[in-house]
Amino acid sequence: MPPLEGFSVPYVPGFAHDVFVSYAHGLKPLDGFRGRRSDFISNWTHSFVDDLTSQLDVVLGTKDDKRRVSVWMDPALEGNRPLSEGLNAEIKQSALLLVVMSDFYLNSPWCCNELKWFSDHAGSSDRIFVVKAFNTDVERWPAALKPDGHPLPGYPFCRTERADHPGRPFGWPQPDETDKAYWDGIWKLADSIASQLKRMEYAAARTAVSAGARASAESVPARVGRTLFLGYMHDSLQRERQALRAQLDEAGFKIVPPTSDDPVDEPTVRSAFETYVPGSDAIILIANQNSELWPKGQDGGPLGLQFQLAKQYRIPVHLWLQTNDLSTVHNPQYRSFLANVEANARGDSDILIHAKDSDEFVRYIGRKLDTAPKPSKGAEQLAVVCSNAKFGQARHDEFKQTVTEALQDAERSTIFPDDESGQIRLLELQEDISRADTVVVVCFDQEWYWANRIIQELGQMMGEHSAKTKIFVTGPEDRKKGKFVPPFKFKTVVGTSPDNRVPINQVAEEIKKIVGGVA
Repeated sequence: MPPLEGFSVPYVPGFAHDVFVSYAHGLKPLDGFRGRRSDFISNWTHSFVDDLTSQLDVVLGTKDDKRRVSVWMDPALEGNRPLSEGLNAEIKQSALLLVVMSDFYLNSPWCCNELKWFSDHAGSSDRIFVVKAFNTDVERWPAALKPDGHPLPGYPFCRTERADHPGRPFGWPQPDETDKAYWDGIWKLADSIASQLKRMEYAAARTAVSAGARASAESVPARVGRTLFLGYMHDSLQRERQALRAQLDEAGFKIVPPTSDDPVDEPTVRSAFETYVPGSDAIILIANQNSELWPKGQDGGPLGLQFQLAKQYRIPVHLWLQTNDLSTVHNPQYRSFLANVEANARGDSDILIHAKDSDEFVRYIGRKLDTAPKPSKGAEQLAVVCSNAKFGQARHDEFKQTVTEALQDAERSTIFPDDESGQIRLLELQEDISRADTVVVVCFDQEWYWANRIIQELGQMMGEHSAKTKIFVTGPEDRKKGKFVPPFKFKTVVGTSPDNRVPINQVAEEIKKIVGGVA
């Protein structure tokens, strides 16, 4: 869609457009019994781009109409129409390229030319996003989508029952509000695109805009593009909250919720946490001597509620406590709560800071987020764990619990697909595996044949050079069957000794190190 009049200024300075959408139409519709038939692929793509653009507005949260994200797509471009020099210029003047992947795309020389023009000019695959609208053979993907021979992970937007079947896009043929997978995918993609736009905006603001300078964001701090949840604060802090939002945005963070969805009471606090916190890197709070009396019976009031919810979601909290003298806190229950926060914070510097002003608080947050690990592009912090555990065997159950808790400590949600029959149907898990950034195989009793079969199937599904973290864990017991070295670059964690001792703590630490990128 060419940018609408009045909205031609892109989010990232120095470009004509923020996002160029490269896609292929379906077959040209023929006349049908009820008139002209529909091109479902084009219709779905147009709806998808509209929804993505709206979600980008939410994620970036800008109130300046002239800085809303500029998305360019030529709705009239047919698969057999030569690319004009004008279109070449539109591609090269775009900050990011969004590829809507299908077999029609791979079969279109014009789409492949669009991709080549952009990649040759951009010089970085970080500026290319692949939407897997249909399941395709990654071996057929153009070289620009396989930097160093490794296919980009992409964003799954289709369901398929067979690895060799194209499947059906989420929300097909016309997305609506009932398709949760579609909207979850839109949110994740919008969040990733917004992060990259933030990083490019940050680089552009600090360097002269030139063909070489604007293409590189290697010197951009790790914090830029991260997502911060700005929590509920007392009415007396609303001016500080508003100023802090602006400062954090200027520092390169994405801020949620958008101002239109800011929490104001217990139900909206809980709703905002459920909607925005799972995709956030940290929760930001300011507190002073004032506190409301809700929720009823809640220790610490709204502040205590948000601490409690943060613990449930396993998201770190950074609190700026603006009072150094707790005697100024009139509510004795709230004063006691703050005193406990102060005491606990002495052993955990992530919780509390007494900043002299908002500038110091923003610098503090920046330092914390610059050193935090960054999730891999195109995947969420999710682990799929396949095992041959025998149900009802205590040692197996205990070992699986160790693996699960280690992954939780590494901030990974976990899916265990095994059932009582011991059969794992990987095709049914394709969507979950595609979403996950971590895959773990736990092999009990040295059943190497089972381990080899499941890893070979996973390898074919993920690709040999998948960017996912891949871990092979040997569980109890050692049956003197020798050693198994897994293919597809799985990292091995030995969970049992030759004399069948299980080093629980060592297993947990090794898993956490591998997931955290240390090992």
